[in-house]
Amino acid sequence: MNKFYKNCLVFTLLILGFCNCSSKNTIEKEPPIEQVEVFNIKLSDISARDPFILADPQTKMYYLHKSQGNWIQVYKSKDLKMWKDEGESFRKKEDYWGKQSFWAPDEYYYKGKYYLFITSSNEAIKRGSSILVSDNAMNKFEPLVNAPATPADWMSLDASLYVDEKNVPWLIYCHEWIQVTDGEVVAQQLSEDLKTTVGDPVVLFKASDAAWVGPHVSDGKSNYVTDASFIFRMDDGKLALTWSSMDKNGKYCIGVCYSENGVFGPWVHDAEPLNNDNGGHAMLFKDFDNNLMISYHSPNDGPAKVMIKPVKTENGKLKIEY
Repeated sequence: MNKFYKNCLVFTLLILGFCNCSSKNTIEKEPPIEQVEVFNIKLSDISARDPFILADPQTKMYYLHKSQGNWIQVYKSKDLKMWKDEGESFRKKEDYWGKQSFWAPDEYYYKGKYYLFITSSNEAIKRGSSILVSDNAMNKFEPLVNAPATPADWMSLDASLYVDEKNVPWLIYCHEWIQVTDGEVVAQQLSEDLKTTVGDPVVLFKASDAAWVGPHVSDGKSNYVTDASFIFRMDDGKLALTWSSMDKNGKYCIGVCYSENGVFGPWVHDAEPLNNDNGGHAMLFKDFDNNLMISYHSPNDGPAKVMIKPVKTENGKLKIEY
């Protein structure tokens, strides 16, 4: 073989080897096939009390946190119908102030972070509501401050967050009937970072102010319950506040009242509760199609199911669509 042909053969083999290597490298660098998330839990199969739905504007997912005694579990959904169990969102550490009864986990997206408002108890500290924080919607929640956000000398529960039209954050919560007989719904301003309260608590109304509320008899004494106070700004700018109590037949029900003058009211109560299915602890939210929805649990006595239903407005008042 002459020198020219010999050089051509070597060059050709080198080119083929380079192409082969390039091809192999390209194949090896191809990204793995993305795994498809499986949403395989029906809403009707989720048993939970105090269900709060976050329609997260960042991930376009719905989140539901559920109390599991001393820890919190989280589910997510794309359509409010089928859900995925995402496991643990919060478990208390040994030094956490709350020791038991982790109730009513309400989640909010506020100023780039996610916040869980939960109620806890401690034999040495009065029941109160605390605020947890995380960079994501599902897990790694930690106490914003390792103490109740509600007054230390009050028995309080079911705190929620309301941010007014001036971007002022408010803590809305219940002063428990166990301590005051006639339960109260209270507002207290929060600092911008939610770490402290500003000023004194202001009582917005008492349970007995609503005509539909009946007594809850305990130890032979008539008491009036307030649970789950939550403020929602309606499209016309009026505020709607949902809360729960017992009606005159002893059923757990959702009440609603309205204010045209901001957080401090006056709050005008509907004469009748929103529902009659022995359920309560409600909240209102807009879904990703801008439909107004309500979430609550029913029945109150027994394994509670999560109820998510559309809400319409008639003559300026809310009505659940069954």
